[in-house]
Amino acid sequence: MTASLTLWLSLVAAAAPAPGAPPAEPAAAEALPAETWVRAKTAYDDSDYRRAIELYRALLEQGHDGGHLHYNLGNAYLRNGELGRAIASYLSARARMPRDGDLRANLEFARQSARDAIAPPEPPPLLATLFFWHFALSRAELAWLVAILNLLLWSGMGLRLWRPELPGARGALALLLVLLLGTGGSLAVRYLRPARTVVVVPQEIPAFTAPDAESVIRFKLHAGSELQLRGRRDGWLRIALPSGEQGWIESAWAAVVET
Repeated sequence: MTASLTLWLSLVAAAAPAPGAPPAEPAAAEALPAETWVRAKTAYDDSDYRRAIELYRALLEQGHDGGHLHYNLGNAYLRNGELGRAIASYLSARARMPRDGDLRANLEFARQSARDAIAPPEPPPLLATLFFWHFALSRAELAWLVAILNLLLWSGMGLRLWRPELPGARGALALLLVLLLGTGGSLAVRYLRPARTVVVVPQEIPAFTAPDAESVIRFKLHAGSELQLRGRRDGWLRIALPSGEQGWIESAWAAVVET
């Protein structure tokens, strides 16, 4: 069991992008069309950030969804002065490669550029500590871990049937079952009830008391603000501040990211 888990951890911790803002090279598993990727990287290196954005977005529209792609798109947005979309792209990248140091640094830099002093939505510290694997692993990594634990559990059960006198087998199987239930539950939550963050895109928008542009403006928000999503209705998003205060904004004004 220890050897299998060690192998898995070495695989999921591999390959972080190169330091700094320049785009990272894609992991092989992302299978990005080489020509489009190279053209996008060349456009970025030539400071043609708008063209780089077009090419990276074209890859997304083709169904490619790797963490490095979102990361590079975020870098291009940031260089192009589109703070809100840069933060949204970085959040999408973080959901796919949550432990990447360069990504964390760029996201923190972008957040410091935001005008509103609004703390981004984060899980409560106690929850983040008790269920650390839920927040430390990407959804794909959780799926791999569940598959490995499931394989180990069934293999262990088969081994115990073959060698019932094996010492410590019952305790090991019980531990595997607990781990499988915990990670399996996390994976189910990530698929069925993913956390969603709303990122403001325009430089300034009003938040209304109701999903109606004629209603009273409750407060104003600025590019890069990260908010909790509380509901949707006919082209409107109900958002909440860390204080609990809520308002409605038009969905066209924001990017909704599964985090």
